[in-house]
Parts: sequence; C-alpha cells; structure tokens
Amino acid sequence: MNLKQLRYFLTIAEMGSMSAASRALYVAQPALSLQMANLEEELSVALFTRSVKGVQLTSAGEKLIDHARIITRQVEVAKDHVGSDA
Repeated sequence: MNLKQLRYFLTIAEMGSMSAASRALYVAQPALSLQMANLEEELSVALFTRSVKGVQLTSAGEKLIDHARIITRQVEVAKDHVGSDA
C-alpha cells in the first residue's frame, strides 16, 4: 500500500466512478484500475463493487476510507510542519 494508491482510492470513492476519478486525477483509466487491483490484491479484499453506473464501497472499502483520509491528512500536516522551518 502506498500513498498514491490511497489518494487514488479516495478520489474514486468520492467521485463514485473510475472514469470520473481518472479524469480528475489526469491518470489513464487502465492505470488507475491497475493500481486499485494491486491494492485490493495486497489487502486480499474487494474495496469496490463495480457496475455500469459506477462504484460503491464494500464494507472493507468503508473501513479503509477513514484510515486513508487520516493518513493523507497526516502526510500533508507533516509536509507543512517540515516546510515551516524554511
């Protein structure tokens, strides 16, 4: 699991669609799907239920989303904190 995957995961979850997230992130949809497949494989769970109408978080995805928000927020706080000495 890496920060890029968590950011991608959050964007997909918030937008409710791989294609919308792909456009927002300026990432090709196959690359985005591959990153999510790798994350799901690493965690051994499905994070999304996929349909033609978009995606919905699974129960595992619901558990991960709060952690992903905290982690990405903490990284931003750390960057700001370290950068404030410059």
